[in-house]
Amino acid sequence: MKSNNDRRFKPVRSLAATAIAMALSGALLHAGVAAAADGNSLVKGQITSVEGNKLIGATLTFTHKAKGLKYTVSTNGDGDYILRNLPVGEYDVAIIKDGYEQVVQQNVTVAIGQAIIIDAAMQQAGSNMERIAVTGAAIRRVDMASSTSGITLTDNDLKLMPVNTGFENMALMAPGTATPGGSNFKNASSFGGASSAENGYYFNGLNVTSIRTGLGAIRLPWEAVAQTQIKTGGVSPDFGGAMGGIINAVSKSGENDFNFGIEARWDPESLDENHDSIYQHNGTIDTNTQQDSYDFKEFQVWASGALIEDQLFAYALFAPRREEQTWADQTTYTARDREEDRWFAKLDWFINEDHAIGFSAMNNKRTWTKQTSRYDWQKNEIGERQGVDAPGEDGGKVYSFNYNGYLSDTLSVTAVIGQVTENVENVVASAVPGVWDYRDGTVTLSQHTASSVTEEKFTRDQARIDFTWDLEAHSIQFGFDHTKVKVKFHEGQNGLGDAEGWWSIKNAGANDVSGAALGQSFIERRVRTRDVDSDVTAQAIYINDSWQVTEQLVLNLGARYSKFENTVSDGRAFVDFDNQFAPRLQAIYDLSGDGSSKVFATFGRYFQPVSANMNITQGSASVEWFEYFALDQVDSAGHPVITGDGSPSRGAMLRDRRWRQRGITEPGLIASASLKPMYSDEFTLGYQTEVFDNMSAGVRAIYRDLRRSTEDTDVAPVLAKKLAAMGITDNVGQGSYYVLNNPGEDITMSYDFDGDGTIDNVVLSAEELALPTPKRRYLAMEFTLEGALTDDINLNASYTWSKSYGNTEGLVKTDNDQADPGWTTSYDYGDLMDHSYGNLPNDHRHALKISGTYRINDDLTLGLVARTTSGRPKSYLSVHPTGVDSCATGSPWDDCVSVYYDHASHYDEHGNPAPRGSAGTLPWATNIDMSLAYKTDLFGNELTLKGTVYNLLNADAALDVNEERTVYGDNGVELNPNYGLTEMRQSARSVSLVARLTF
Repeated sequence: MKSNNDRRFKPVRSLAATAIAMALSGALLHAGVAAAADGNSLVKGQITSVEGNKLIGATLTFTHKAKGLKYTVSTNGDGDYILRNLPVGEYDVAIIKDGYEQVVQQNVTVAIGQAIIIDAAMQQAGSNMERIAVTGAAIRRVDMASSTSGITLTDNDLKLMPVNTGFENMALMAPGTATPGGSNFKNASSFGGASSAENGYYFNGLNVTSIRTGLGAIRLPWEAVAQTQIKTGGVSPDFGGAMGGIINAVSKSGENDFNFGIEARWDPESLDENHDSIYQHNGTIDTNTQQDSYDFKEFQVWASGALIEDQLFAYALFAPRREEQTWADQTTYTARDREEDRWFAKLDWFINEDHAIGFSAMNNKRTWTKQTSRYDWQKNEIGERQGVDAPGEDGGKVYSFNYNGYLSDTLSVTAVIGQVTENVENVVASAVPGVWDYRDGTVTLSQHTASSVTEEKFTRDQARIDFTWDLEAHSIQFGFDHTKVKVKFHEGQNGLGDAEGWWSIKNAGANDVSGAALGQSFIERRVRTRDVDSDVTAQAIYINDSWQVTEQLVLNLGARYSKFENTVSDGRAFVDFDNQFAPRLQAIYDLSGDGSSKVFATFGRYFQPVSANMNITQGSASVEWFEYFALDQVDSAGHPVITGDGSPSRGAMLRDRRWRQRGITEPGLIASASLKPMYSDEFTLGYQTEVFDNMSAGVRAIYRDLRRSTEDTDVAPVLAKKLAAMGITDNVGQGSYYVLNNPGEDITMSYDFDGDGTIDNVVLSAEELALPTPKRRYLAMEFTLEGALTDDINLNASYTWSKSYGNTEGLVKTDNDQADPGWTTSYDYGDLMDHSYGNLPNDHRHALKISGTYRINDDLTLGLVARTTSGRPKSYLSVHPTGVDSCATGSPWDDCVSVYYDHASHYDEHGNPAPRGSAGTLPWATNIDMSLAYKTDLFGNELTLKGTVYNLLNADAALDVNEERTVYGDNGVELNPNYGLTEMRQSARSVSLVARLTF
């Protein structure tokens, strides 16, 4: 029998339903159970009399307007109620209490990951007082239960705004986010100063983060996404494995009414603009836009409805896409036709009011064909076809099964299990290798269609279960998740036989590793193969207690404990982290006692797993070697003549083959035995209040501190000294020893270095290594305003002042376009870190963002997404001078190996220190997107026509530039005339046309 003093869902209705719930929960636990299950919504509030007395046993019934589902809850002894995991959508709410007049609130929107607070004051029946009913103002805009920051976007919002598909475009609307400056970063955002490879993406409870790199998410069927939540800080302990931000989305589902729709989108190439080409100082083209064209078409059709009214619902989407794109560089013209038949299907069975299960599946496999031709950039002429048409494919499939249930009056459970696959396969059109001359700018000498050949297959199996136990003053959440990633990868260079490799023509520096004399031109051949079949596993448990300490004070006391493991191909772990204890604490105080304003403070610790990319770069059987040749035959411009197999003509070898790696996958050699996980701490302090009736304003101060980093370091120079001191002869036969480590701490290695059959244990102390402790700090003040400014204007605005500074960006490096998580040049050698402390590449000091809609009339809606952001810092990068700083005699790094990285150290052209970020900043980047949507009736059905202009002003501010201050010339180190050359800029203006008809 129902009690009237509990905060709960409706009770379990039958033993059979309970058995089903328990069986499903048990099965998921035994499977090893990836993010909150589908929905994760919350509705709560307090019911009182108009006199202010708390009403016990008032009954609230929430009716889903589209599905017909009903959820009922009764208020407890404090007049409070709470409902969890309602399917997202619109609800009508009826509140009944004996002796009081019924109260009705219509059109309440329940959103993903957000608390909806509905309070009501009820009037006694038959009284002569004027009746008081709940109005929109009773739905609070300030959440007193949580202080997680961010924004939530619904599909309806996005349909009326100029927001292109993709989580990356949505994330940029939130305060504290910025796009990186490199072309290899897939437009993934930096959240709060963290690198763009440190975010987490979730869809229907599954982790859909790009498996290899963590840069962005896998491609999704965007029409099927119902709501998206962007979490920028104060993230609760049910999410882990990310130090940046969290993007959490939920899909659409079927409803009682049958719905059918079609949409056609066309981004015509004829309406696109192209920025001008960019030329190097010597007149050679660098960024070629002369042959740029892109035409995009997408047709979508979807249907949904109830297979059993009020109980069993289905949704299906088919979204074929077609892309036609052309581009050219210096020597090659490419035309690519790409096809993708995305589809998504979802089935939801609401067994009864207390138990529901769902199944979803999607496909994002994409195929393409490339046609490559010779090209003369000076004449802008396309020549003869090269090789054959080159097919390729990427993408995969996603499957998930989820369960929501209420096991007792106070205990609810959600669970999800699923799989995400990503595959990449390609066939090159010809076996011609890549050849580049770097002596005066960059000149491509080859007609190569691809410089590398890869085959990639990634599978992420994941499962999760979460429980919530609602008590009088406590709401306790706890759960467990398990993820296993299977990595299969092969990489090699293009070219057959002696032509295989990456070929570069360079000028030698002093004591050059090539053996060439200072200023002498030489040819470098680099060959690297990687093969791996290994795993990444992660497990975590978490708990969070939301404690209503007083009527005005809420404490969220949470913690997350996690374990990570990365293996080499034979199954042995080279990374094995446990004891990762991450407290997540929040304090929220209701200033006025009426829920209209709050102050809050948070503390959170976030651990970052070692990327699956490191299984490839660090844990694979990687073989890498270099050969160096004198110049032989040259053409009239002084470039080597290209031979029949595509490689450059070359003279005698200048030295013996140099081996960097020999394919060794011994964990004791590739990772320190004392390795610890990377983590960051975050502190926030904020204030939020209701303003203008239907809006909220807030201010938030943020401080983030990277407390420990994991980096790869070539310890060969230091190891050589240590082995000599230990009387051990190095017979391994490779020149580099890249070891995964925590800079600033000891490195422990174990390997049979001298080949005598006995393992040699070597400890390189922090003092012997002299690597600076990693630092990355982020300070920010955010000011936000969001809500309905008028009945016709919805607005979301923010201004952020921030400062990101330190000596490491994190998993990737924006300033050299190195989207290679965990495998960047940072900390490769101690000398590379000299003067590396300063303003970091993700430092955008000022950011103003405005987005929203203006309903001109019932038919026309104007949409706006605009932002203006100050440019990132610039640096001087040059050759490390010998004999100073870490290259001084007696230093552990006095071999000064960084000179072989060419121009990668923080010095100016005179050899003087030039700390990171000391060369000024890039220009401000302003982007304005606008849309106009027209809705009308067509034979009783809704027709929407929408036109969007991206980058309305066709702005082309530089987002990334050449920061190499010097180059190797004929006489050694010379000033680089291409310093400051734009390497990436804003995308040119484009237009998108959409027609949408729903039945």
